[in-house]
Amino acid sequence: MNKASFKRIAGLTLASACLLGNVWAQPVTQVDNGLISTRGVALVPNAYRYEPILNQPSAIPAGVFNSNMIFVADQLDRNVATESRTQATVITSFVNLNNLAETSPFGLLVGEHLMHELQMRGWPITDLRLTRDLIINETGEFSLSRDMKRLREKLPAVNVVTGTYTVTNDGLLLSVRVIELSTGHVLSTAQTRFAHNRFIASLVDKPRPVNMVSLTR
Repeated sequence: MNKASFKRIAGLTLASACLLGNVWAQPVTQVDNGLISTRGVALVPNAYRYEPILNQPSAIPAGVFNSNMIFVADQLDRNVATESRTQATVITSFVNLNNLAETSPFGLLVGEHLMHELQMRGWPITDLRLTRDLIINETGEFSLSRDMKRLREKLPAVNVVTGTYTVTNDGLLLSVRVIELSTGHVLSTAQTRFAHNRFIASLVDKPRPVNMVSLTR
């Protein structure tokens, strides 16, 4: 083989090597679907947190009261952490914001409605008024009482549902909270407004004192 032939073969070999090198250096553009991992569940704490709560309208005042209590219970249930809503809970009477030692038929009725609404949502509710034994007399059979001597000494409770109400010129404002008994930490809150009507007034307004009139002959 002469020098000219050798140089020609060497040049072709080098050119082929450079061409192959360029091919080997090309980036891989084909995607292997088997290597792609997808997340099947979105990490959303509460998927319904920002959805509005629908309040069913009613044509009568008592129905409006009931709808508002459903609205309050939905707020409490949505705002509380899952582990907190599974702990034993008691409900106390709701009090006047201007006098925390004073309640009314309205404050008592709010507690009764929330006991029902939260229990329907799966909360473990404990009734503080449960007596040690059944009370049976000529008027009936009873298991609830506010007599401290008749109540049970111990009842399981971790959280308490309580709140205040404020009477305004045009209605009533209700504030509700769930509190951890051991720490006082507020676990959930809710609020609503009741328009002033005869039904609300009959539950809140105190009876007016009757003027005493002396009768003489």
